Amino acid sequence: MYFLFANPQKPETIRAAQEVAELLLDAGERVVLDRWLHDILHLGDDGDLNQLSHDNTKAIISFGGDGTLLRTLPTAARMNIPVLGINMGRVGFLLETDRTDIAQAIERLRSRQYTLEKRNMLSARVQGVDETFLVMNDVVLCRGGNPSSISVDAYANDELVYATHGDGIIVCTATGSTGYCLSAGGPVLHPGLRNIIMLPICTHKAQQLPIVFDEEVRIRLRCESLPGRTQQVIFDGQHIIEMQGITEVYVQRATYSAQFIRFEPQHFFTRLRLKQAEWSGK
Repeated sequence: MYFLFANPQKPETIRAAQEVAELLLDAGERVVLDRWLHDILHLGDDGDLNQLSHDNTKAIISFGGDGTLLRTLPTAARMNIPVLGINMGRVGFLLETDRTDIAQAIERLRSRQYTLEKRNMLSARVQGVDETFLVMNDVVLCRGGNPSSISVDAYANDELVYATHGDGIIVCTATGSTGYCLSAGGPVLHPGLRNIIMLPICTHKAQQLPIVFDEEVRIRLRCESLPGRTQQVIFDGQHIIEMQGITEVYVQRATYSAQFIRFEPQHFFTRLRLKQAEWSGK
């Protein structure tokens, strides 16, 4: 069975999903669509991302951008299901193909003419919140809608690294280094690396620079908001927790890995160059 997941904010994803669903169904494959998508297309079966299992799912096919793909990864990683990202817009760092190559991509997918690229993930939890988050890119403790700067103490293996005063702190993977981390002045790491990066956001202390740790580090972030003020913890830009009072966030390397379906060798630095050209409008 193949599960199709798309971005409802992009109408073009519906047409692409329809094309893929029809190709798979014509080939005799079982296809399950995210419920909102099934309600529109009436193809295959309807289902829910969080109900997938390794035993009955060959792959998740994501239509959209990196953000859409990120929403599939916690379930995919926990269930050991590979993910194929079909790009429906701008250059994506995590996506494998675009709509012009759909027919060929589906044929190669069905015949297993691909490799699996594994990427490191982070496991994160917030004190007092009964959920562990699996993160591909980054965990951010920040002031959110708070108009004031916040103070965050950051520890690595119980050793104080920063006592910051600014907008917060980012903790990210090598994959996440090309996201918020890069925008905040952090380093770019090749995605094959397993390091963990930590960097302050707009800190008032100029000497507090990004730090790259080995993969076994355990990070703890601690922040205490002023009365009537809050701070936010954000996971991959997808989940936001609003906190008051003392907030403690714990981050370490996850035992799960994301698996991306790749038809061709990856050219990371070419993608990085194209993305930078896109950002600069060239």
